Amino acid sequence: LVPFKYLNPSRITGPIFEKELRVSSRRKRNYVLRSFYLVFLLLVVLLVWESEVRYGGNLAYQASRLSRAGLMITGAVVMFQFYAAQILAVIMLSNSISDEVYHKTLGTLMTTPINSFQIIMGKLLSKLLQIFLLACLTLPILGIIRVFGGVPWDYLLINLCVTLTAVIFAGMLSLNISINHKHAYVVIILTTMMLFLLYVVLPIFGAWISYEYFDISSNAIMRFISFVNPLVTSAEMLDRLYYPGNTGLSLYGWGWHCLCMLAGSALLFLRAIIVVRKKALLQACGQTESSKKKWRLFPGSKKQGKIRRVKGNPVLWKELRRSSFDMSFMKKTIMAVAVIGCVLFSYYMCDRERIMDEEGIHIFYCIVFLIIALFFTTVYSATSITSEKASRSLPVLLTTLVSDRQILTAKTVGVFRRTMPAWTLLFVHIIIFTLIKYIHPAAIFQVAIVVFGAAIFVISSGIFFSSLLKNTTSAVIANLIFIAVVWAGIPFLVGIIDVIAMSGDDFIELVMSVNPFYHIVLIMEEGAGDGAVKNLSQLDYYMFFDSNNDWNFWATTTFQAFTAAGYCAVSLIFFALAKGNLRRKIF
Repeated sequence: LVPFKYLNPSRITGPIFEKELRVSSRRKRNYVLRSFYLVFLLLVVLLVWESEVRYGGNLAYQASRLSRAGLMITGAVVMFQFYAAQILAVIMLSNSISDEVYHKTLGTLMTTPINSFQIIMGKLLSKLLQIFLLACLTLPILGIIRVFGGVPWDYLLINLCVTLTAVIFAGMLSLNISINHKHAYVVIILTTMMLFLLYVVLPIFGAWISYEYFDISSNAIMRFISFVNPLVTSAEMLDRLYYPGNTGLSLYGWGWHCLCMLAGSALLFLRAIIVVRKKALLQACGQTESSKKKWRLFPGSKKQGKIRRVKGNPVLWKELRRSSFDMSFMKKTIMAVAVIGCVLFSYYMCDRERIMDEEGIHIFYCIVFLIIALFFTTVYSATSITSEKASRSLPVLLTTLVSDRQILTAKTVGVFRRTMPAWTLLFVHIIIFTLIKYIHPAAIFQVAIVVFGAAIFVISSGIFFSSLLKNTTSAVIANLIFIAVVWAGIPFLVGIIDVIAMSGDDFIELVMSVNPFYHIVLIMEEGAGDGAVKNLSQLDYYMFFDSNNDWNFWATTTFQAFTAAGYCAVSLIFFALAKGNLRRKIF
């Protein structure tokens, strides 16, 4: 019996994994998450089904489209699962270690027989199990779709392996970053930036260097990148599914890719064990952080800080001095230089291809910058109240003379301030190319109106979920799902209903007319490229719901202002609900 004792899986996972399993089964948010996951999955299936299988024509034509519909639906479900699982892994593991460090329980754990290996393994497996359950929800759909034909079983198994290895790597990266950063939103943002750097920026830069200076073929470059990049591997798999005879991109060495991803995850795992042990020993000895040497003007002198007297709203004073990232100035500088370098390199590549004066390029840049800014705003706003709950400072704050309205106003201004660098990317791009005369100056004013309405709407919803929910991770997931449903899920669902009911495009036009992404495209279509050289009176905008008439600048701007006012009105409702929850949902 002694050898079986050492082979017991509980010795590997430890009691933390068992504790997380017992707690997870009682959390309502996990059941809500599975429900929303299924809803989004069904929306994807319905969207692809509507685009592939038309409701007109004879039965023979519809039957002939079933095989193609099965391929397209399978590819859409697989790609949805691939990206959604990684996003959830990053969010779920964003506070896995930081909570233990922040609540001073990590040092206590090290005084027990639990070691750092069991701590990391228990935290990782408990979250991965929830994601694995979500992945299992897609198996019945994929099994039913496979009846249509054309989908091999080996493709589903290979994709499952690639998805799981990518999820493990993303989760381990989020867990490592959470060791040194106590705020979940900082971990989510930094992990997203690191994955974008590893999966997008470095491969593109490396491929460009290899092709320009070493004369390596593109197929050889893509083959090498596919070993360590799950995005390239998933794209190759999707290409192989849709076009089996295509030899341009073939699935090559998916097993080696999975081994490389697991090797990278193992290195991150070892690093987490070492760092967690050091953190736990310091905390067990009564030292919360390592001692840092501070530079002093005169050796031996002690700097005595003065008490700052705060005038006005103290919460606003704190929010205006709160840093966007809890990291050193050097790390912030490196991150800023890296972001600016990536943007300038993309500008160089576009200018080299002589496409910077095309409206499609500016639409792409504006949409990407808008998504980045909205992502930052969604995450920061969802942590505004939960951070106070986690630090137990909200009950103390509510006993002061600061009113609920002052608290919410200060939190709103604080989110605006901390997300200002992300919004700066969008406006700096428009201003630079306005000076170069690639974009009409009117676009600056119109984009500002659209951005203000969208930003205040996202901030209000995030503050509402932050006041309603206790956990930061739950608030972030809820706000992300809400924004995705409002600006992506509802348009897809309305479009499907319009096609099935054959009622025309009335409802989808009404929904899209208040979508900020549609307005950004509308502004850049007329204001970028050839439209940049037009006078203000010559700008004619094609409104989706009024295709028979061209709207001039003043009519379009007025409509965008009314749309922004509508978002502000809805935001007031969210703020009122958040104000009601502020004293009811204290803990």
